[in-house]
Amino acid sequence: MGPKPEDILSGFQVNWMNLRDADTGVVLWQGTEDLSLPDKEHEAKVPKKILKCRAVSREINFSSVEPMEKLRLQQKVLFKCPFFRSNSAVVSCCKYYERQKENTFYKF
Repeated sequence: MGPKPEDILSGFQVNWMNLRDADTGVVLWQGTEDLSLPDKEHEAKVPKKILKCRAVSREINFSSVEPMEKLRLQQKVLFKCPFFRSNSAVVSCCKYYERQKENTFYKF
């Protein structure tokens, strides 16, 4: 049997992360804060010009004392949508957001 989840978490650390313009590879933001603490809300202030990118890529460098199998990265993105806190989770109170450039609707 493998290591316990608590052991994996205690030995896991995000060393750094960056966001790049996916088309040019130019780094738009980089941070070295350890983002591996699940019960802490993390905030990153990224430059406004990132909104003009067609696509953004993210690079994450991490280390782990324990071996990990079936690592999965889960992401929730809120864009120009009001939100509120409920039981330590960020919950979107916006059900649909109309994208201004196209007449498509995104469900949150």
